[in-house]
Amino acid sequence: MEGYEGEVKEVLACALFVLLVVVSEGRPQSYDYQPPQQSYLAPQPSDRVDRVTVAPQPPMEGMPYDFTWGVDDTNSGNSFSHVENSDGQTTQGEYRVLLPDGRTQVVKFFDNGDGYNAEVTYEK
Repeated sequence: MEGYEGEVKEVLACALFVLLVVVSEGRPQSYDYQPPQQSYLAPQPSDRVDRVTVAPQPPMEGMPYDFTWGVDDTNSGNSFSHVENSDGQTTQGEYRVLLPDGRTQVVKFFDNGDGYNAEVTYEK
């Protein structure tokens, strides 16, 4: 029990020190919060009109193209493929991926210049 007296005195001294610091600090100062200030300028109306003309593009290098590739590895279970072709104006194709649950995800896609379009289906 004698060995604990020193530890108890040390703990009491630390607690007293913390108490004195808290009391001497007093209450925390209150903060005077203000609404946020506007930090940007609102857009101004403009009568300027930008006209963009798009020049006809020459045929892209490597067009037309047609490719197919795939992996079917029974050891790892990986099975996926990709088929794609393009004439320079329209690109179309299909992805196939064997999912962990045994289904095959099929993504058929095309882009005719109006953006990428995809249809996703699943096969057992």
